[in-house]
Amino acid sequence: MRRVMVGCAAATAALVGTVVAGAAPAAAGPASGDTDLLGAAVGGQEVDVGVTLSGVYPVVAYEFVLENRCWFKGRYSGHYDSAESYPLLGPWFDAGGASYSEETVNLNDVPSGSVCKVSILRGTSPVKGSSTSYSVG
Repeated sequence: MRRVMVGCAAATAALVGTVVAGAAPAAAGPASGDTDLLGAAVGGQEVDVGVTLSGVYPVVAYEFVLENRCWFKGRYSGHYDSAESYPLLGPWFDAGGASYSEETVNLNDVPSGSVCKVSILRGTSPVKGSSTSYSVG
């Protein structure tokens, strides 16, 4: 009886190890991204941003964040004056092997003449290629 229980425990441990090892590469894959403004950035209004992620499928809710930082003095120096984060929840669409979604960025408190940078973060790390700088009109 003891031999059967030890064999079952070993088989269960091997199965769990295989499942966990098989899931790790998909979750830890390198991601790259792109952000594009889909309209004019005007102070006091909203602007839509197209978000494309490559090397990650499926996109897990709350794993990625769209961050928008703005400097009111019109140049990218010193600490930013405004920052907002938007969890990327989808819906996600196929874009030729990449995942595509759109997010609305709020510029209500951002004055005209400011400069901003929108980028995708995975945790606290920026996703390679995902930063877009723009001026607010």
